[in-house]
Amino acid sequence: MKKLVAGAAVGTSLVLALSACSGSASDSALPAENVSAVTALDQVAVEADKVETFTAELTIAGAGKAHATGSFRLKPAPAFSVDMDTFSVAGVDVPAAGTKVVLLDETVFVRNQQLSQFLGGGKPWMKISAGAAASAAGFDADALVQQFQQADPGNLAKIISDSTDVKRVGEEEIDGVATVHYQGTVDVKKAITRYDPELKQAAEQLSNGSEELAFDLWSDAENLPRKVVTHVTTSEGKTFDVTVIFRDYGSDVSVAAPPADQVGDIKVP
Repeated sequence: MKKLVAGAAVGTSLVLALSACSGSASDSALPAENVSAVTALDQVAVEADKVETFTAELTIAGAGKAHATGSFRLKPAPAFSVDMDTFSVAGVDVPAAGTKVVLLDETVFVRNQQLSQFLGGGKPWMKISAGAAASAAGFDADALVQQFQQADPGNLAKIISDSTDVKRVGEEEIDGVATVHYQGTVDVKKAITRYDPELKQAAEQLSNGSEELAFDLWSDAENLPRKVVTHVTTSEGKTFDVTVIFRDYGSDVSVAAPPADQVGDIKVP
């Protein structure tokens, strides 16, 4: 899956509060200036970990390129439906109009006209799962899921809350919602020694092998992240900038598989 998201987001990078929570957030108070930034981020991590559904907009820039919007469900089992209008594969832009990626029941479905004609046997949707055919075609379903799970607000907040130099920048509006802007860095090499396997994997995916992760985070009065921007520079000098804007926390998210007669298994050329 890595190569497709390397395709879909070039290895850094798939995939990422407003309506359901906007009313209550606007009625509550933002953290006071005398609340330390470290304490504030710890509370964001606590609240973000409770999130079950949301929508998000994901943008990747730098050595990788992607732009996607989608609906996500984290519990009881991860599922998402994501629309992409920009992505590149191995540094080459891929026509992305109408591209859609769906995760449901540990199976990934991809709709992309060019890739489907080449690998999907002419069907509009490709079904991607672990196996020799997918690997031979350059797709890794697990890596693809991990790519878009960079939009998981709980994991993002946990990683960012390990910053020891975070500072409060000021109050700003995101999508018309009052937020507090925080900025800092995370020593990823040190932080991952304390993570469980899932969070360690998320941190390594987000940092792209870099030992330091720079970030900006905007959280609302409910201590939920509304926007997160991360920046890393790899040892090869490549930069990856990932921006996630979160909306519609707690909204109803329905994810459905495409019609069976429209789905083809990956064909190895």
